[in-house]
Amino acid sequence: MLWYNDLAAEVQREIRALDWEPLLQERVPEVTSRPKTIDTLRQKLIRDHDRPMSGVQDIAGVRFEAEMSLDEQDAVVNAIAGRFAHDLDACVRDMRDEPHSGYRAVHIWLRLEGRVEVQVRTHLQGHWANMYESAADLYGRDIRYEWLPDDQEAAQMVTALRELSTLRIAQMERDRNEFELLSLQLEEAGVVVKDQRGHPTPTGARLATLKTRYRSNEARMQKDLQTLSRFFESVRAAGRDD
Repeated sequence: MLWYNDLAAEVQREIRALDWEPLLQERVPEVTSRPKTIDTLRQKLIRDHDRPMSGVQDIAGVRFEAEMSLDEQDAVVNAIAGRFAHDLDACVRDMRDEPHSGYRAVHIWLRLEGRVEVQVRTHLQGHWANMYESAADLYGRDIRYEWLPDDQEAAQMVTALRELSTLRIAQMERDRNEFELLSLQLEEAGVVVKDQRGHPTPTGARLATLKTRYRSNEARMQKDLQTLSRFFESVRAAGRDD
């Protein structure tokens, strides 16, 4: 585990050292690394008992999170795969349109001296995943693997949390991506969004309104996900006290 920790830390340093400003501008990505714990590795090997430990992809893990559109997320994946000279078709697992238990992200499976999994997530995908981990601590860790609790109320809650990701957040991200693409197309077409005095034209004003709206919606969703995380953590803590 110490060896995998060092490997993950080295990949983290390589990714962090890349120049992300041309792609993300002022939005600074959060790049972290971690090895699996002994307990979670043991559980994974028990669930998939035919897989040797050398075949476990995510013993060493690196996470890249940033506020970005879906197209920017693709560009980040391309940059990371290129940095390690990996072919995209062979190393990328895209779980945005085909989520796993509600989890949406893009994973890069690196084959270096050992295997390393790089999770590339938008800020909303990351906040949802953190919230769902808190829910798993309350309802059972197996909800991360398509399982639903036997209790009907708990099962409905877990289903609603998954749909929050696969329906609402996914649609918000598609809307943001379409807006960013439209803005780029208008700019390339030479459409004027500001007059000579720097004031927005009607088209520019409309674009500014749409941008403010989606950013406000994303901020509200982010706050709601954090509130849910705190709720699950408090309920679990209350159960331990009882």
